[in-house]
Amino acid sequence: MRSKNELVQTILDVYQPETAKDVQDALKDVFGPMFEAMLQGEMNSHLGYENNDKNEKQTGN
Repeated sequence: MRSKNELVQTILDVYQPETAKDVQDALKDVFGPMFEAMLQGEMNSHLGYENNDKNEKQTGN
């Protein structure tokens, strides 16, 4: 597992941000897909089925 400092240095090396907006854009690129996957997992768990599941659902609705 990488240390926090190594992760930060990798992000800085890859994105080379010069402004606060550059940092925001880099963070969106790095963490956006992770948060999207986490939210999708939460939604699937809440609904009881996965997105675009065509099978009959076992819901009370």
